[in-house]
This record gives sequence, C-alpha cells and structure tokens, in this order.
Amino acid sequence: MCWANSKWLIVKLSIFNGQFSIFQQLTLALLSILALPAVAAAEPSSRIEPLTNVDIVVNSNADTLASDEVLTLREAIAIVNGTLPLQQLSEAERRQVRVRKGSLPETSSFLGGSSIEFDLPPQQTTIELTKPLSILASPGLLIDGTSQAGYGDSELEADKLTIPAPVVAITPAAGTEIWQGLTVVADGVTIRGLSIYGFNTDTIPDALIPPADIFISHPPSPKELSERNVEELSPYDSLMLTEDLLFDSLDMPPPEAVVIEDNWLGIAPTKETESSNPQSPIPNPQFPIPNSQSAFGVYSYNSSNVKITGNAIANHQGSGIITSRQATNLLIENNLLEGNGFAGMPDAIRLEGDISGSTIIGNLIRQNAGSGIFTFKPDGAVEIRDNTITNNGHRLEQAAVYLMGNEHQVINNQISNQPGSGVTVAAVPESRRITITGNQFANLQGLGIDLVTQQGSTVQAYQVGDGRNPLIDNYQRRRQTANLAVNTPRFFSQEFFFLSSTKVTLLGEALPGSTVEIYRVTDSISNSSSDEEPGKQWEPITSISVDEEGEFSITLTEVQPGEQVSAIATHPDYGTSEPAVNAVIRSLPTAAFPSLENF
Repeated sequence: MCWANSKWLIVKLSIFNGQFSIFQQLTLALLSILALPAVAAAEPSSRIEPLTNVDIVVNSNADTLASDEVLTLREAIAIVNGTLPLQQLSEAERRQVRVRKGSLPETSSFLGGSSIEFDLPPQQTTIELTKPLSILASPGLLIDGTSQAGYGDSELEADKLTIPAPVVAITPAAGTEIWQGLTVVADGVTIRGLSIYGFNTDTIPDALIPPADIFISHPPSPKELSERNVEELSPYDSLMLTEDLLFDSLDMPPPEAVVIEDNWLGIAPTKETESSNPQSPIPNPQFPIPNSQSAFGVYSYNSSNVKITGNAIANHQGSGIITSRQATNLLIENNLLEGNGFAGMPDAIRLEGDISGSTIIGNLIRQNAGSGIFTFKPDGAVEIRDNTITNNGHRLEQAAVYLMGNEHQVINNQISNQPGSGVTVAAVPESRRITITGNQFANLQGLGIDLVTQQGSTVQAYQVGDGRNPLIDNYQRRRQTANLAVNTPRFFSQEFFFLSSTKVTLLGEALPGSTVEIYRVTDSISNSSSDEEPGKQWEPITSISVDEEGEFSITLTEVQPGEQVSAIATHPDYGTSEPAVNAVIRSLPTAAFPSLENF
C-alpha cells in the first residue's frame, strides 16, 4: 500500500470513529499500522519520474535529507527527481517550494523545467557534501547560483573576459572522497553561477566513471534501474550513476541542450585559500587553489548540443574540459582555462569520441601543463576560432594545438609563447583537409604549422611535431603525411626589392587551385620573461589565389624594408600547408642581409 493510501485510511478512521464498533475500529487501526512500513521500504521505481514546474529555494548549506525546518540542496534534487514526494516535507520545507501551473520560469528556456535557487545565510554559503548527490534527472532543470545574495559583487577579469565571482560553493566535506560534483543525465539542464571544486578519487586510480566537477552522460535505462541495489541507500536519494548502470545503459540517448555557464570550476569562491600544489604555474591571486584539487572540470562522457560558456576553469589535476564517447555540437565559448593538467591529462581541452559540429570560440587558454587544445582520434570535426592560446606547455613541451582527424578548422586564433609548434597535425590514423588560416603566431619553439609524417612516431612527434618536411613529389609519401603533404609555397627569391617608395611585389609558386596567405614576420619579445632572446611573430596580412600554372604574384604596400615574409597555402581538397621559408623585403640600394629565420 502506498503512502497516500495509508494516510487516506487513517483519515477515514478518524472521520467514522463514532460510527464503527470497537472491533471494527481496532481492525481499521491495525490495517493502517500495517500499511506504514511501505513508506520506509519505498520500493525503487523502474522509471525516473521527475517533478517539473516547481521552483525551489535552498535555504541551508547542510547536507541532510530530513523533515525539518530547512530545505537543502540534496532535498531539492530529490524533489525534482521525483524521489522525494512533496507530502514528505515539513510545513517549513514546503514553504520553500512553489508549484507552477504550467507557466515557464523567466530564467529557463526549457518547457516546464523546474528551478533550484539559493537563499543561504551569509557566511554559510559553502555546501560540504558528505556523500555523492543524486544524478540530475529532471529535464529542463535550472540550478541557479546567481540567485544568491552577493553574486557578482566582485569579478574575475582576464584579458577581454569578465566572469562574476560566485557565492554558493559545492565541495566534499573534509576527509570525504566524492567522485563527481553534479552529474547530468537529463535534457536541458542548466548549471549557472556556482563554485564547484574538490571532486576526485585517490583510492581507485583507474575508476571507470571519471571524477569531475560536472559529469554529463546518458541516463540509466529503466531495465537497469529496476534491478539496481538500493539496500544501503535512502529511497529518496537513490538515483546514483554507478559503473554498472553507466556501461549497461549505453543504448540510452545522451542528454541534449545542457548548459554550463558562469561557473568557477576547480576554484574556491574566496581569495583566501592558499596554493598547495607545488607543480602549478605562478599562482594567479584571482585563482585560489583549493586544498583538494578536482580531477577534471567538465567531463562530457556522452552528450549532444552541450554549451560550456563564460566559466573560469582552473586548477584541475587533469584537463579542464574533456570528452569521451560522444560530444556532438559541443560549444565551448568565452571561457578561461588556466593552470590545468599538472598531475594528470595535461591538455586544457581534450576532445575524443564523436565531436561532429563542435566549436571552440573566444576562449582564453593559458598556463596549462600541456597543449591548449588536443584532439585524440576523434570522429567528426571541430572549429577552433578566435581563441587566445598562450603560455601553455608548462609541464610537457607540446604544440599549442595538436590535431588528429579530418576537416578541422583553425581560424583567427592568437597562439604564442609555446615550447613547441603552434598547430601540429598528426598523420596517424589520418588527417585530411584541415584548414589553418588567419592565425597569429609568436614566440614558438617550432613551426607555426607542422604536418607530421607517419614516420614521425616518436613521443616528440606526438607532442610537438617532427619539423619541416622536405619537398614531396611521390603520392605514397604524400599519403603518409598529414593533409597529404600539400605543397608548401615557394618564393622565387629569398629577397624582394621595393621598386617604388611604397610597393614591393612577391612572386612564387604553390599548388594550383590553392589560396596563398602572406604573413609578416617580425621580432617579438616573449611576454613570459623580459630576459628571453627575441622571438618571431607571424601576422597574416593578405591572401592571393594561385593560377592554373601554379604561380602567384601579389603587390604589398604595408611592409617595411628589413621585414621578412612567409606564406602558407590552403587547398580545398587537401588542407593547409606548412609555412614557406622566409623571404626578406629590401630597399634599393641593398641593405645588410639579415639572417633568415624559418616560420
């Protein structure tokens, strides 16, 4: 007998108390008592039946699930998951829940989605978890940390990005090991304006479910859910994503339209926490490192149309953002990724699995342990555009951007101060039609663009690149090289002269049908140390189409005598080439011939 029916029976008993014999009254009372254990047993459902159209205000930072005077985050999640009936709440708790009648919350774009807001007491805004939270299984759910008083009173400023400082924080309690902070399995979930940090595991280093601040994956299947063992769990707090549920439910569709925005991940919300990681780069006073670092920031194991925007993602042992099985149409935009990867996966953003239609745009990626962006044997392509990728490779000397796969686009990025190449393209398993145009490079210890050959199988080749390729005119050799070893442009001379006071004409050859992009090459001082030797900076200035004979000619007016120029070629069937050997612009009479540098 369900809880509602047992309560109805007790009510009936009180109503008809004067109309039944003593024996009948005792019989009814006994039946009602026998019905009560069903409340405690609470047989687990074989389906997730979330509660929608409710607005909940969390007013306590306690991590409890009890009928008392306050409503906690754990209770709020149980309510929207449908595992904690509203009737089980105390009168004080019910006052924190508002049931909508089909209306849409102003802050939600998902029809009928519930919301969880915060009204925590001052100085009690950190929620210290004593055990894992239930999965977020309610479609359209909004967890809104911006609702807490004091949100945005201070800001984190980095280059052109401004990210408000959160007030509400979620972290494990001292001495408690919890793998994930928030686990998302439902469509349309939004996590906004929170500080989430400290989620990791040391006892099981090869955990099948990776630890992360936010973990996104498919929901457990009804069949697997019905067979789960909840003997040791509260029935109201029993929706946990175990290894068995995860891997036995791979046929379930991944969640769509999840939004992770305006959070601090891996960062405590105060500036008082001191760094305890001796391997981290020079600490940024805006980024306090928690005593317990998270393993990963956002781990998108299985998802579609996820948006990760406006977050500060720092101080993780591994990557700040990582994908696995599927992350189609992923958008990573206007985030700050700093100081990640010093005790694990070194790359700030690491993409694996199906990443079709994904975009990385407008992010500041700096001071991470390895590459800023690394794609490892992905299916599908990613567009990498308008990012600033600088001062990475602090632990491993890697390329700023390392690409495997086909048809990626790397456009209009600023890439600088890297102990390796700017963009390295692997030949294994295969990399074709990768476009790399409009980018600025500065202070690299390698080529701006490095196309690796299959013979480049060393650790160096898989991290930095294998250096400039020789001229290749054999198809089999081309097939073994990234972008089919598309021909590097070749200038007809190592020096070109001004034929008037303002104009100089460059002549050269490249693959017919390709577009040649001309770069100005100048001296540049690394911004990481004023004592370093001058480096080189490459800035795109113009482009020209190659004629049917494989030649190009272009007149420049924006260069000065003594400057150097280089070029890359992009062909629609093959992709972008490595850079040409530099040529020098001279005035007449000839000035001292400067040393030539390779781009």
